[in-house]
Amino acid sequence: MSIFILIPLLPLFASLAIGLGGRRCHEYGHRIGIPAISLSFGLSIWAFIEVLNNGPVSLDLYRLIESGSLVIDLNMYIDQLTVLLLLLVTGVSSVVHVYSSRYMIGDPHFNRFFAVIALFTASMLMLVMSNNLLMLLICWEVMGICSYLLISHSRQRPSACRAATKAFLVNAVADVGLSFGIILTFFTFGTLDIQVILSQAEGMQNHTVNVLGWIGLDLPIYPVPLIPFFLFIGAMGKSAQMPFHVWLPFAMEAPTPVSALIHAATMVNAGPFLLIRLSPLLVLSPYAMTFIAVIGGLTALFAAIVSLTQTDIKKILAYSTISQIGFMIMTCGLGAFVVAIFHLLAHGCYKAFFFLSTGNILQAVEPSHPHKHVAHQKSPGMLTLYVGALLLACIPPIILFSGPYEHMWSVTGFASAKLGFWIIGLITVFVTSAYLFRSIMSLFIHGPKTHWPNTGIHTLDNHTIQPQFINGPILSGLILTTIVLGGMLGLFWSWFTNFLTPALSLTGLPSQEGLLMMNFSTWILVPLAVACMGWAYAYKMHTQPRQPSPGVNRWTTSLYVLFWNKLYFDEIYDAYIVAPSLRFAHWLWQTIDVRGIDRAIHGIASSSLLLAHWLWRIVDIKGIDRIVIGIGQRSIGLGRWLSQMVDIRWLEQNINQVGKQADAAGQALQDVEPHTIQHQLLVMILWLVLATVILYILV
Repeated sequence: MSIFILIPLLPLFASLAIGLGGRRCHEYGHRIGIPAISLSFGLSIWAFIEVLNNGPVSLDLYRLIESGSLVIDLNMYIDQLTVLLLLLVTGVSSVVHVYSSRYMIGDPHFNRFFAVIALFTASMLMLVMSNNLLMLLICWEVMGICSYLLISHSRQRPSACRAATKAFLVNAVADVGLSFGIILTFFTFGTLDIQVILSQAEGMQNHTVNVLGWIGLDLPIYPVPLIPFFLFIGAMGKSAQMPFHVWLPFAMEAPTPVSALIHAATMVNAGPFLLIRLSPLLVLSPYAMTFIAVIGGLTALFAAIVSLTQTDIKKILAYSTISQIGFMIMTCGLGAFVVAIFHLLAHGCYKAFFFLSTGNILQAVEPSHPHKHVAHQKSPGMLTLYVGALLLACIPPIILFSGPYEHMWSVTGFASAKLGFWIIGLITVFVTSAYLFRSIMSLFIHGPKTHWPNTGIHTLDNHTIQPQFINGPILSGLILTTIVLGGMLGLFWSWFTNFLTPALSLTGLPSQEGLLMMNFSTWILVPLAVACMGWAYAYKMHTQPRQPSPGVNRWTTSLYVLFWNKLYFDEIYDAYIVAPSLRFAHWLWQTIDVRGIDRAIHGIASSSLLLAHWLWRIVDIKGIDRIVIGIGQRSIGLGRWLSQMVDIRWLEQNINQVGKQADAAGQALQDVEPHTIQHQLLVMILWLVLATVILYILV
């Protein structure tokens, strides 16, 4: 339906209206941006219902280029994948706009801020709706420009300007790979239409392209397995994957609403979306998928460890985002595209909440003080806690490994996705069981922590919390609630998988029968055993804490410092890329600019001055001036000679006679003047005609 074109156009028009309005808006830019984004969100809900009932919607805009066989149409395509991203982008952006209307009060660039975030939102919406790689690339670059403007919003701070420059340059380097991938795609398929490319991809696996044919060399390559590599390079930059991750932590120089928009709804989500959108092309290159899975896994692991060592809450959230996006990229490399998009949507919602609530949390936090260690005490009620923690630890593996969530991984039929599900699932179960044990012990033994300055002991109502508050009914209710919620999530996961599968062009799917039934096979014993191992590890660390040896302590300290410094990525880039580039640029400036261009210009200027001085002395003084003086002197001599040779009286008489004759002639001319003027006009016209003819012949 053509009305859906308003989804990206409304924020675009709002951006133009706020930007062109300038000071006339009087800090009322949010009154234009908020309604526009809210209407886009409403239209996104309408589009979701339309796609749910009637399937994908195609919007034909206009034909950009038509030259021979080259035809480029800028169209939009709204399918199941697109509507989910539309809901995320417009929903989070609406909340960010409302939040910013209060957060940015008093900012000297209030209207400019709303104009840029509206353009930022519009470019992301156009990107997810585009059905043409050229249109996708344009929106991709517009997002990069908007991110630069938003990160450097407080341009009076040098750190913000440096962070914006870093983000722009890192993304620009990665975008070279994306641009080359799009060019190679066009040379392979002869079109930039995404749906046409995906439909022809499987039949083009043996197609070759001579990339050096334009210089007369024969170098045929198989482009279909190679294209995903170049496209993924662009995704690595936008989604902050190693080694292009260094820009995202510095992007925290932007205002908090911008961080929420970049981390939750736009920018970093563009990379996973690109991979999921082109998934039928991606699965044709096993090497590319392996590379994507390795990069995503390394990034997720690296960023997760680094986030544990940071102290600044915004840096923690930044590396948390890098880690989560790394998991999404890894699941794409494993072929679990449904899990990747589910993770993307869930991460966008809760990360937006985290960023927008960070300011309020920091204001509510009270200064912490050291307190005494409360020793572990054994009592009969502890057995109830231990059993409850063990039961809770067994719930995640039952939900993950026995319900439809597993089907979200295996829906594509990739063995790598199945293996990845088991590895990641077992690690998650182990960590979750240990974390649940520690959380229960911390909550129900010590209770909510309230500091009393005089005693240094954490109490509640002036009494130490005892584990007897926890009894069987409470634990039973908690476990029952968890199982019910898990069952509801199981129903949702099945619906989500069935809804999204057609957008991925996946065929040969496994049967959907029996997915809602818990399959308690022998395989479920493995994750249950891992959960028990995690519980046992946490129990041992809780009851028998050990002191590390000095050697181990030094080793762990070195690792902590290494990850606290982010593996020195920034320092390595500064030492081996930034500093040499600056030195090379300085050398070019000294060699080409100062010693080359400047000297050439100075030489030309000096030569011009010397030439002008020579012309002045030779031509002007010695030439023209002497000739003029000589003519003047000879004229004076001629006048003297004439005055001596001619009788002045005779000359005066002749002059008087000539004057009288001239008066008579003048009178006669006045009489014949009209006829003479006509004659002269005719003569002039004839001469002009003759001159025109001669000029035409000569030319």
